[in-house]
Amino acid sequence: MERPIAYDKLAREDRFVRMRARDVAQLKLEQGLPPFPDLANRESIKERAHGILVGELQAMEGAGRTVCDFPDAPWEFTLDMARQVWDESRHVEIYLRLLEHLEGYAGEFPETTILWRCACAEDAAARVAGVNRGLEGLACDVFNQLVHIARRMGDPILERAVEFVLADEITHVRMGSKWLARLTEGDPDRRRRAIEFQETIDERFNLGGMRREGDHEAVPVSIATDVRRLAGFTEQEIERLIRTTQRSQVY
Repeated sequence: MERPIAYDKLAREDRFVRMRARDVAQLKLEQGLPPFPDLANRESIKERAHGILVGELQAMEGAGRTVCDFPDAPWEFTLDMARQVWDESRHVEIYLRLLEHLEGYAGEFPETTILWRCACAEDAAARVAGVNRGLEGLACDVFNQLVHIARRMGDPILERAVEFVLADEITHVRMGSKWLARLTEGDPDRRRRAIEFQETIDERFNLGGMRREGDHEAVPVSIATDVRRLAGFTEQEIERLIRTTQRSQVY
């Protein structure tokens, strides 16, 4: 089996258009639009939901690759990753329905490929650190904010659906922490490399300072400190993330 798979070889229907995140951002700036959709109105929420949909699709594919890529990993690891594939597939279905609820459709906006390209670490410990702790940690931030915005808007369908998915993301972060510890037990150098990889993911997805500490309605992506604590991040990890929120490699 080819490993890793290039993002342009992922199976997609013709309605999906793939673009690099920086190219999408540049086109938006040229049109006088913000590079990252805010949550100021229902149209921007629809665009954010579409971005989450394709993110969940790539997360499903990434977890599936993890099942296949590490045949020598413990069976329990493979089982956890298979469970995550199932979770992500449900999330795809949920966001397809939410797009309909928001009067949108799959393929209405470009699919950026940054998530998949960040999910192809060659080491299993780095993979779970980057994906389960880095990317799923980002999902905790994004979904927690969306839950609060939906509640303010008085949209119980959006609020409850996203809250349901958020519960899974918290579990995925905990799963990543568990396997990071188990896979690197007795190997501090491997653990250090895995954590360094996670930190590059965190910095990349600070989105040029758009993810930062602040009120849900005051910043584009608010760091969900309480949810991160629930997911098992330490105070030191949360503080480190907050300190790095002015750096990004995406745009």
